Amino acid sequence: MGSNEDVMITVEPGVKGGSFMVRGTAVLTNVPANIMVTPSTDGSVFVGATATSSSSHHVFNLGILRVHRLVCLFRFKIWWMIPCFGASGGDIPKETQMLLLEIRNDQETNIQETDNNYYVLILPVLDGDPDVQTTKINEPVFVNSGNNPFKLIRNSIKILEKHMGTFKHIDNKQKPEHVDWFGWNTWDAFYYNVGPQGIQDGLENFSNGGCPPKFLTIDEGWQNIFPSYEENTTGELARLLNFEENAKFKGSSLGNNLRDFIKSIKQKYGLKYVYMWHALVGYWGGVLPESEMMKNYNPKIQPVVQSPGNLSHVVCSTLDNMQEMGIGLIDPSKIRNFYKDYHSYQASCGVDGVKVDVQNVLELLGAGYGGRVSLTRQYLGALEDSVIENLKANNLICSMSLNTDFLYSAKKAAAARATEDFMPNEPTFQTLHVAAAAFNSLLIGEIVVPDWDMFYVEFHGAARALSGSAVYVSDKPGSHGFDIIKKLVLPDGSILRARYAGRPTRDCLFNDPVTDGKSLLKIWNLNKLSGVIGVFNCQRAGIWPPVKGSIYKPVPGSGTLITGSVSAGDVDALEEVVGGNWRGHCAVYAYLSGSLKTMLKDAKFEVALEHLKCEVFTVSPIMAFGEDLRFAPIGLLDMYNSGGALEAINSENNLSECKIMVTIRGCGRFGTYSNMKPKSCTVNMKDEKFIYNPRDGLVTLEIQGACNSKEIVFVY
Repeated sequence: MGSNEDVMITVEPGVKGGSFMVRGTAVLTNVPANIMVTPSTDGSVFVGATATSSSSHHVFNLGILRVHRLVCLFRFKIWWMIPCFGASGGDIPKETQMLLLEIRNDQETNIQETDNNYYVLILPVLDGDPDVQTTKINEPVFVNSGNNPFKLIRNSIKILEKHMGTFKHIDNKQKPEHVDWFGWNTWDAFYYNVGPQGIQDGLENFSNGGCPPKFLTIDEGWQNIFPSYEENTTGELARLLNFEENAKFKGSSLGNNLRDFIKSIKQKYGLKYVYMWHALVGYWGGVLPESEMMKNYNPKIQPVVQSPGNLSHVVCSTLDNMQEMGIGLIDPSKIRNFYKDYHSYQASCGVDGVKVDVQNVLELLGAGYGGRVSLTRQYLGALEDSVIENLKANNLICSMSLNTDFLYSAKKAAAARATEDFMPNEPTFQTLHVAAAAFNSLLIGEIVVPDWDMFYVEFHGAARALSGSAVYVSDKPGSHGFDIIKKLVLPDGSILRARYAGRPTRDCLFNDPVTDGKSLLKIWNLNKLSGVIGVFNCQRAGIWPPVKGSIYKPVPGSGTLITGSVSAGDVDALEEVVGGNWRGHCAVYAYLSGSLKTMLKDAKFEVALEHLKCEVFTVSPIMAFGEDLRFAPIGLLDMYNSGGALEAINSENNLSECKIMVTIRGCGRFGTYSNMKPKSCTVNMKDEKFIYNPRDGLVTLEIQGACNSKEIVFVY
């Protein structure tokens, strides 16, 4: 990939002799004559096609795929995306939104990792053609190649950002304020019955348990809709009446209105942020055209049209009523006024952000509005601007938005749900959720902070520590798992969030961790000074849910162990956190077992896990200080992401002594690797007792006090 990769690509991909060639290898053969290739940047290209007749729906044959292994991300429902694995073109489903190929020059059948492997990324993107019907599509597919799959995806999204100009990479966005704080979402706790008393009961319970959330999302159930929540007993498609809260939030003992209630709970429980739920089009059925308030925005009932791709997979039951009754769609020319009025009212009530749901519904409503892409960009652009203008920060969570229309139109939106809802009462869904979130983050993590949704039990809590996303629960009052929350959340309500989106390790990319019966899922991420690897047994019986008629089957006996190998080098970007005095050695701390070992980066060790079990490893590069001293900070040992607490490391070395200064955020049991016992230790210049274990080199001490930054100094 040119300057972005270790290997310079001098010839971009192209068609030669009827084959689509990448790095001298035929990736596609029997390429039809109507396929055209347009060079882009650093060896990447766009692939387009011409047709004999004009249409809004074209199906083009690109040829026969020749590949060793592939993984793709595709929409199995209109709202949601999951991975799929295979080794041929026939394994690629409709609605694929990312395709990653593993290519090997030596043409051997052995698919083990070798130095000959490289990767080809194929992304269906938005062409930008202003006409809905056309005979020529110039840039619908982007193709790039590289030696490192993570750098390949990252650099490709940055190329597309510059080329398309319609969206921005996550590096160039302001992140929402809630992502670094522990939160509570009301959905699973109350569903539509959410109200002031239940919310206060939950906040009181969190406070008593020592884990007060700092952000609250009041999910669906607070709006004024028709039919109302109480009246709608037949499942009729409801529509938004006005901007005000419904009667549950008016005249209660906890306040006269939403404004009073939010002010009260912020003061009493120390909440920093309160977010409110609404749908992109107002509510599931849009807005009520007969409403006096909504008449200001020229709404009309718009018929719903599903694409052939959507109809080929799981057709979500929520579409039934939409199909029958249509959506009350606001005139796109009035949508900015709608959001401005809506969000300014919420801001006057003390609301700090919004979770905006049901976003992909717009792709069903494009007829008469220039098509789905044009409609999405009008709505999404208006939404993004309104949130920043009225709520004074980029405090927007997008949900049910995993389509290319959103991804390549999101200029400001910087957080989006990565998966279908977490379903705490569906045990067979638990492994699917973790795996889908990790694989989906390969793509969406370059555009937004992936939101892995709420969680419970250790399996999911550990996954959230790897996710790089917000951490929040949705438990009913009285059922909060404080022991797990405290492994993720510091006493001040902040979380130890890793730097990137959690993604599968390179050796897991082409293995199905849910249904092949033999593969563990490994997820890696990076902190400021170290890396982290989570290992999960996500195997279950049955199949992923995209196929019609798919049946969830009970998981067989959980006693069967699955074994896999782990290496410090599984943290793909570990070199980003090391200085010039690193010699490739690492200290690896296992959270659950509490064991510490040292090894070279490429050395491997085995991990065996039962179903729905996991382990988390902190990987800290061992630094050399002088000739003899070796040191590697681990972090807060009782947190899943121990290294997330580490802020900086410095040293002072003279003839008589060496000082190593570690800056840490938080409190609790701190640990570091040292091949020598320190002479002394101070925390914020006060002497501190420590324990040194000469067998493994683990130094431990207790960090007391508040969660602000502290400097630990070890003297040798």
